[in-house]
Amino acid sequence: MHELSLACSVVELVGCEMHRHGAGTLRSVEVTVGELSGVDSEAFAFSLQMVLDRSAYAGARVSLTRVTPRARCTLCGTCFEPTSLYMPCPQCGSHATRLVAGQEFRLASLTVETDEDKP
Repeated sequence: MHELSLACSVVELVGCEMHRHGAGTLRSVEVTVGELSGVDSEAFAFSLQMVLDRSAYAGARVSLTRVTPRARCTLCGTCFEPTSLYMPCPQCGSHATRLVAGQEFRLASLTVETDEDKP
């Protein structure tokens, strides 16, 4: 289950960012996951929440943004939603297509409460 190792890596990255910015209390972690990224988004969200809850960031919530795949044919210019990485263009049948969205996996944002934010 590589989702657990990805979750551990994301929490490590969160720690680096929190330290770098001298942040306060982590409230949420938003991760963008493309549907063709090879990451099971449900398993990853579960794993990330589990790792966060067993870290210094217990109580932070996980927010996932799923990205629908989009591709463009380099021959005819048709844009379409592929169901796999190697789907041909539905318009001209060419395999000269380029995935423009749906394969990403990134830490999108952190929501942090600082001492200044507290009442």
